[in-house]
Amino acid sequence: MTIDLEKIIQFKSKIQLEQLYNIFVSVMIAVILVLAVIALFRPISIQQYRNVAQLAMQQSYPETQEMAETLQQQKQIKVGSYLKLMHAYQMESVRAHQLPALPEEQPQ
Repeated sequence: MTIDLEKIIQFKSKIQLEQLYNIFVSVMIAVILVLAVIALFRPISIQQYRNVAQLAMQQSYPETQEMAETLQQQKQIKVGSYLKLMHAYQMESVRAHQLPALPEEQPQ
């Protein structure tokens, strides 16, 4: 098993610096994505669990309340599910503020 020095030199001459940069950037993006996915599957903190419990007890936003109650029944709540709940809460609160005013009833 001898290493052919000529083949190594040919391989090095074919690789350009731009290709190395592209590979480096691709690896960094892949590492960031893997770490983000791992973070989404971690369990939530105690403070976040308190927020879920608080949303399950409130009655202002019924869809969010139902979602929080469903999450509370799980043995372990993942960060991804918690973030979905917070997004639903935010969307429902914005929608509640944008509802049109009820028309006033005219006395007959």
